[in-house]
Amino acid sequence: MPDFGRAKHEKYRIALPSAKPEYPALPWTCADAVMINVYFEVRKEILLDWLPSEYGRTTPAYCRLFIMDNPQSPIGPFRDATLSLGCRLSMLPAVFVAASLTNSRDALSAGIFERGYPNTFGKIDFEADRTHAHALVSDEKGPLIEVTLPLLQTIEPSRLAYDHVDAIKTSGDDGSKNELLITAPDLKIDQAAICKNARVEYPAERPESAWQILNNRNLVSAQLVRGTRTFAAAKPPG
Repeated sequence: MPDFGRAKHEKYRIALPSAKPEYPALPWTCADAVMINVYFEVRKEILLDWLPSEYGRTTPAYCRLFIMDNPQSPIGPFRDATLSLGCRLSMLPAVFVAASLTNSRDALSAGIFERGYPNTFGKIDFEADRTHAHALVSDEKGPLIEVTLPLLQTIEPSRLAYDHVDAIKTSGDDGSKNELLITAPDLKIDQAAICKNARVEYPAERPESAWQILNNRNLVSAQLVRGTRTFAAAKPPG
């Protein structure tokens, strides 16, 4: 029997804005998107503490971290970063959002009200070319996590595929409801590369943050992916 998560939905409740801000209707087509995507192992017991009970853990326990640079979209350029837990929903592979962040107020609003993520405002430094990639994710208190892909090797895009991303959305007039939502894989891959000597590092100690509580114990794989992203609303399971 699989180990199921122990986290309550309330763990992911956030304070909703007093009013729903205006932003362009979803979905947003984001051309020329670039994604740094890494998988790394984490401690099983910590993952279970952050995983809702609808989900079973994988073996080994792992996180997927993906950082997106969206140079074109209906809201202009924006970036977002998501730390997610590897898991299974009804025995099918998925990842569940443990922490998420964006540098755009519009993307933040759309994430909070229509996707469940991203739900935190921050800063993302991002650079990538054909040979290397690097990103630094920070919130309003300072740096959280840093990813470096020093040397890239081009691969066929068909070698890569990503599972759906699930999150808890806070809802209700008083922000007291919690709704499980699923976002379909949102990137049509045009170009892909892998890195065999990638690094996930923590430039400042932030022991209270999920970004570091779910810390890297062993890096499994890393990719740089380019394509067209569809930033769409999420839907309930099924």
